[in-house]
Amino acid sequence: MTGVIIVNQYKGHNEYKIERFLEEFPKLGIDLVVKTNDGTLARIVDSNVEINMPKCDFVIYLDKDIYLARLLEKHGIRLFNRAEFIKMCDDKMLTFINCSNSGIRMPKTFAGPLVYTDLNEKNYDFLNEIENELGYPMVVKKVYGSLGEGVYLVKNKEELRDLYSQIYRSPIIFQEYVPSSYGKSIRVMVVDGKVIGCFERYNKYDFRSNYGEKADGKLMEKPEKCIDFAQNVANILNIEYAGLDLLLDENNDPVLCEINSNAFFEEYEKLTGQNVALEVAKMIKKKMLNE
Repeated sequence: MTGVIIVNQYKGHNEYKIERFLEEFPKLGIDLVVKTNDGTLARIVDSNVEINMPKCDFVIYLDKDIYLARLLEKHGIRLFNRAEFIKMCDDKMLTFINCSNSGIRMPKTFAGPLVYTDLNEKNYDFLNEIENELGYPMVVKKVYGSLGEGVYLVKNKEELRDLYSQIYRSPIIFQEYVPSSYGKSIRVMVVDGKVIGCFERYNKYDFRSNYGEKADGKLMEKPEKCIDFAQNVANILNIEYAGLDLLLDENNDPVLCEINSNAFFEEYEKLTGQNVALEVAKMIKKKMLNE
C-alpha cells in the first residue's frame, strides 16, 4: 500500500507530523512519499482532472487548499481527511453550523454580514444588536485562521467599531466570551472516531491558550466530562481524525471552541506518551482495506 503526504510550501509544525508518519507507516507495510503543494499537482485539461504526482492508494492531506483536495477526490483518490471535513473545520462558522441543532454546547455566535464596498455609517448599525446580545468583552474571529491568529478580545464599543473597520472585508464571527476559560482550553484528540485522550493548554499572558511562544500544556485532572463531550461530537460529525478545542465554563463543563482537521500532535505525544502517528496509520490501513 502506498500513500502520498501533501503539505503546504510552509511546513511549519507539520514537519514533526511528517517525520513521525514516515517512521510509523512503514511498520504496517505502507510506503509514503511527501509532495509539496506548489500549484502543479492537479489541473483541469480538456475538461478532465489530471494529476501530476506518484500513483497512490490514498493521500494524507496536510494543507488547507480545498481546490486541490477536491480535484484529487474528483480524480478518485481517497483523502484523509476528506475535503468536505477540512472545509468545515477551516471555516469557523461552518463548524458551528454543522454542530448546531445537535445538543452540542457552544458559545452564542453571530456571523458578520459580507460587505463589498467601503464602509458607511449604516454598515455599523448591526453592531448595536451584537453588543446587546453578547455584551463586553466579546470575542471576534476571522473565519479563517489558526494558532490564535485573527482572534480578538473586544472590551467596549469603541474597540468593536475600530476592529470592524479594519477587518470587515474578511468573513468574521462574533461570539460570547467565556471568562472562566481565559488563557485556557482543552485539546482532545480523535482518531478513527474515538477519543484517545486530551490535555490542557494554557497561557498566563494572553486569553488565547494556543497563541505565542508562552503557551504551554499539561495533563488534565479528571478529564471525563471533556472526553464524553468530545466523543459525542466525534459521533455526530463522523470524525476520522481531528483535534477538538474545548473551553470550560464556570462549572468546568465543556463548551466547543473549534475543530482542527489537521491537528498537530507533537505536544500531545510528548505529554501523554501515546503514539498518535501509529494510531493514524492503523486507521488509514483499516479503512483502505475495507473501502
